[in-house]
Amino acid sequence: MKKTIQNPKIDQLNAPGKEIRHFSKEVRQQIVKEVEKGLSKAEAARKYGVSQTTIYKWIRKYSKAYRPGLIKVVEHASQSNKIKLLEEELIQTLAHVGKLQLKLSYWEELIKKAEKDLGIDLKKNTGL
Repeated sequence: MKKTIQNPKIDQLNAPGKEIRHFSKEVRQQIVKEVEKGLSKAEAARKYGVSQTTIYKWIRKYSKAYRPGLIKVVEHASQSNKIKLLEEELIQTLAHVGKLQLKLSYWEELIKKAEKDLGIDLKKNTGL
């Protein structure tokens, strides 16, 4: 079932005397069926003179038995609970930091107003 295809562009790229083979879709499907019936991928590669990588590509493309699997993330319940607790703690911490930032802003404004009213530098005298 080998076909020889003459293509001047391919002939220029390859070394003289190098054989270029092309397997038709039907032949590739037949090879995949043989693998599905029990022929090992290594044996199929040797039998047809192709790499095992090629055999695997053909199986992914033509096999009815091959279905790409879904990625399923498995976590223990304790991990899920731990993540939820950490997220809640983070939310509470951010809220607390926000409140502290407001208090700090309030005290800074109060110090500025007191400095202006009293005419002294409170930050310099208190080490702030």
